[in-house]
Amino acid sequence: MARPRTRTDALAHEIRDAALEIVRSEGAGALTTRHVARGAGTNIAALNQLFGGREGLVNAVALEGFELLAAVLPSATDDVRHGLMEYADACRRFSRAEPALAELMFMRPLAGPIPSGHGALKCRQVVIDTLQASNEADADAVETDAMAFAALLAGLTVQERHGLLGRTEERRDEVWRAAVEVFAAGVLSGR
Repeated sequence: MARPRTRTDALAHEIRDAALEIVRSEGAGALTTRHVARGAGTNIAALNQLFGGREGLVNAVALEGFELLAAVLPSATDDVRHGLMEYADACRRFSRAEPALAELMFMRPLAGPIPSGHGALKCRQVVIDTLQASNEADADAVETDAMAFAALLAGLTVQERHGLLGRTEERRDEVWRAAVEVFAAGVLSGR
């Protein structure tokens, strides 16, 4: 009789969920294979087989973060200024609700190909659709603008988390608003 398979997709989800909880409660620095395996009720060998080690696990947690972010983003709109501001506001609310996860997502590159239809691609697509709806630029220019906007928001997110956008809430709001307004103005003027 064949031995039952113990390293299943269900176990991979349990490990990823345990890792996500550790990031949320203790920060990304606490994300060790031993700690995560213990939290998921498994062993390091299973974690390594399913994720290829710590880096694969970190990547899986970051990808899950993008799924969560995609779920709270607004739909694309043909009003570039309004659409980009709504997107930035949603991203900022997410990063404030999930500070350690947002930092993990934005401070490292994603490894390997991103699966079709994944939240990381949905996040970019909302920006692309907004830019294309009111911009006659070619697809490459729109893609470049979408990547630049993602980089802008990632930078604002990390800078705010580290207290580098001002001492008051009003000042931080002003910096976010100004950055998005300047970006939108540049896109609308054709750079």
